[in-house]
Amino acid sequence: MSLLNTKVLYCIFVLFVCFGTQLFATQADSTPLDSAESKHHKTNTIVKSATLSSYIDQLKQLDSALYKTESIWLKRYENFKSYHDISDEIAEIEKEALLAPLEAQKTHRLMTLKKQQNLLEQYRTKPFGELLDKPTLEAAPVLTNPFEIFSAFSYIKHISNIRSNMQYNQQDLDKLLTILDKKSAILNEIIQSQKISVTEKQSYKDVLVATQEQNLELQSARNILETTTDVFNKDADEIEANLEYQIKNQILKLVYIGIGILLSVVIAFFLKLIAKRYIEHHERAYTTSKIINVFNITIIFLILLFAYIDNATYAVAMVGFASAGVAIAMKDMFMSTLGWLVIVVGGSIHVGDRIRVKKENEVFIGDVLDISMLRITIYDDITLTSYRENHRAGRLIFIPNNYIFTNLISNYTYGNLKNIWDSVSVCITFDSNITKAKKIALEVASTHAKIYTEQTRSQMQRMRDRFALAHSALNVDPRVFNFVKDNGMDISVWFQNYAYGTLKLKSVIAQEIVEKYLCEDDIHIAYPITRIVYERANGLGKSQDFIPEIN
Repeated sequence: MSLLNTKVLYCIFVLFVCFGTQLFATQADSTPLDSAESKHHKTNTIVKSATLSSYIDQLKQLDSALYKTESIWLKRYENFKSYHDISDEIAEIEKEALLAPLEAQKTHRLMTLKKQQNLLEQYRTKPFGELLDKPTLEAAPVLTNPFEIFSAFSYIKHISNIRSNMQYNQQDLDKLLTILDKKSAILNEIIQSQKISVTEKQSYKDVLVATQEQNLELQSARNILETTTDVFNKDADEIEANLEYQIKNQILKLVYIGIGILLSVVIAFFLKLIAKRYIEHHERAYTTSKIINVFNITIIFLILLFAYIDNATYAVAMVGFASAGVAIAMKDMFMSTLGWLVIVVGGSIHVGDRIRVKKENEVFIGDVLDISMLRITIYDDITLTSYRENHRAGRLIFIPNNYIFTNLISNYTYGNLKNIWDSVSVCITFDSNITKAKKIALEVASTHAKIYTEQTRSQMQRMRDRFALAHSALNVDPRVFNFVKDNGMDISVWFQNYAYGTLKLKSVIAQEIVEKYLCEDDIHIAYPITRIVYERANGLGKSQDFIPEIN
């Protein structure tokens, strides 16, 4: 009878549990892990009227949430707990080994446990390790130029990433503690229930103790993490403030430098406009523009140099030593730069001048196209030298500036002079009318060179203010001379010719002189020939009906 009553009571209890579960199923707390946003010490109030089955369902949901969570805190705590459980088991087995020899299975188990213990050694005393340590920051960059602004921004971003990581870890820990608080509260309610057996109650008490230990360990970790985060944030705020101040200073310095460079460029631009407008000669305007460019670049270099070097005296000394080293190692380049200064400051050569350069046995005559810091560029024009010696023209020739110290450079168009003395020589026989030949040559030269003679006279008058010109130098009228040669008398007429086009006038005068000589009976042009002379007379002998000539 007693057994029958017991079965009846059990069936009633099962029906009651099923009915209660169906009735209060909607009141279960289904809040997942990701929805727990409040602090760990603010737990939701548990419905006091919930039945035992609803508590058990809530407990299962929380256990499921803990099982599914990817919290690094929970994983590290489990490793910490596993280490101590393994250590306890090892201690028990070793204690047994002191009393009696271990079986093979026990021995194998002990070896396995020790290997596992070695793997979990890092969780022996500090289960959360570097999660609670203050992150170590590298030395903050010190900004000395604008390019380091990028490194400063990168450093600030690195700090921001560490902040975000610490904030995420703290939020993850808060969510975990919230779940554990709920679990502890539900376990307390289940233990206080009168509807569970003593064995079940003891089981729930063990779970509660384990949960409270876990909660206590994690709560301690949270307190340390909060302190660590607070200290790190203060240090990071100070570093960020310092970097922002340096960035601001560098940006302002960059703005000031930009304004200075812009002003220098604008002033140089206006100076070049003024030079182009008020300097008549294109070549001098070009040279002036080049000088302005050099000074502009030098000013910009000095602005940048003194803006980003703290110790100006040290900078000047270093520049001096560096310049001395460069001067020794690169003597030719240094001498070319010095030669450029001599050319520019002295004004001996300008762009557009026609110059003659002799290097060893080579002679080049051309017009200056450019004067850079290292070389002079000339255009090899067609000249008498091209005709007699080089037999080619039209080349660009680059002359190092240091040649002005070691080689002869002639300037055909220095200063106001644009004309030069040129000559045409014609050799006549000794029995020719020399006086008449000289007169013809002088008349031809005077006629064709008249305009250049007047130009040169005016140019020489202007140059008297700069040079002590002798009276003979001021006489620029055509001149004629005669010289004894092996084959006859050489008539040499000298006249003023345009420096940039000597061959044209020279050809015209030479042609006309020869034509006029050929028209005169008493003037004979001498040239190498061989004659057979039968009688002595007048140096040639009497004319014969037939005198053979051998060229």
